[in-house]
Amino acid sequence: MTNLHISLRRAACALALFIFGTVHAATAMADDAPAAQGGFRLGAGDVLMVTVWKQPALSMQLPVGPDGFMNYPLAGRVSVAGKTLDEVEAALVAGLGKELRDVVVTVSLVQVHSYRIYVIGEVLRPGEFVLRAPVSVIQALAMANGFTPFAKRDRITLIRRDAAGQETRSTFDYAAYLASGTSPDRVLEPGDTLIVQ
Repeated sequence: MTNLHISLRRAACALALFIFGTVHAATAMADDAPAAQGGFRLGAGDVLMVTVWKQPALSMQLPVGPDGFMNYPLAGRVSVAGKTLDEVEAALVAGLGKELRDVVVTVSLVQVHSYRIYVIGEVLRPGEFVLRAPVSVIQALAMANGFTPFAKRDRITLIRRDAAGQETRSTFDYAAYLASGTSPDRVLEPGDTLIVQ
């Protein structure tokens, strides 16, 4: 193959990734209502809707304060940061259960403000992304406008830190995902970093 053919193939791949990334980034950002999946951890600034069955006076929207707590009537200060919606529901049921009998609480995520992820390496637009809703690895790559021509699509590293600061690394194989869907498209958590080699 001549150098001209190689250059044309690289340019065609880059153009295809750019178009793919632009279309999927627009799709990912179109939905303003956050779809919090089970593993999403709440953080400061997030806004929650708390609904207490048969208690309309206790149903309200509340922000998570900068200290990671929210103040809720009858339950007091409730620790929220780093917890899932189910964990916050359980804490509210426990707090309200001291004053009310057979309390049923539902907590939903109204707005996400704590959600920042990082995409670095061989992508066209590396950097920090402040999000309104949880995104998957594929969506994050699209937001970074896809790969550079030199990206190794089978070596995408996801770095995640737990609440104790312990770092875990896992690999995402984009090529395998496109070919057969064998590499799971994981939902990213606040603070996650994707490194494209």
